[in-house]
Amino acid sequence: MATRVLTRVLIPLDGSDFSRQILPVVRRFFDPHNHELVLIRVAEHPVGRTPHPPRPLSAEIGIAMYESSADLVLAAHPVYASQEWESLLVRLQDELGMEAEALAQAGYTVSTATKFGDPAREIVEFAQNNNIALIAMTTHGRSGLSRLISGSVAQQIVREAYAPVLLMRPVEPLFEEL
Repeated sequence: MATRVLTRVLIPLDGSDFSRQILPVVRRFFDPHNHELVLIRVAEHPVGRTPHPPRPLSAEIGIAMYESSADLVLAAHPVYASQEWESLLVRLQDELGMEAEALAQAGYTVSTATKFGDPAREIVEFAQNNNIALIAMTTHGRSGLSRLISGSVAQQIVREAYAPVLLMRPVEPLFEEL
């Protein structure tokens, strides 16, 4: 019996409903018997929260003063970047896990990946290093000044990725949820 070779499709998700709109499109056009889906989430590096260093009240009085009451609280209970990283990693993996489970129930072979750093760079690098045949994603549809200022992750991926990129402009919700 021949081993089945699955075409790997990378699906970047950013946690938004907009980014998840690509999933029904993928399910419509890519047969679960022939395609493996790889869900990826890229987040910024966590930085932690520690107080500004205390300073003495005066040269004669050695009582430490903090910049704000928030610094005083953080002095007693700092949140280190490693703690933020671990917490964020678990949360992102849980989010991807829910999406992966729904796709697996539809018959797909699904894996997930979580990265930290520049989204476009991490997605392109992951695709190059993991035998990705296609990147399928939504674009936030920015134009004009907002695109010029913030740039476009999708545009950078299209420019730099070796794999073909399927872009979908998401549909704006008609009504806000109450």
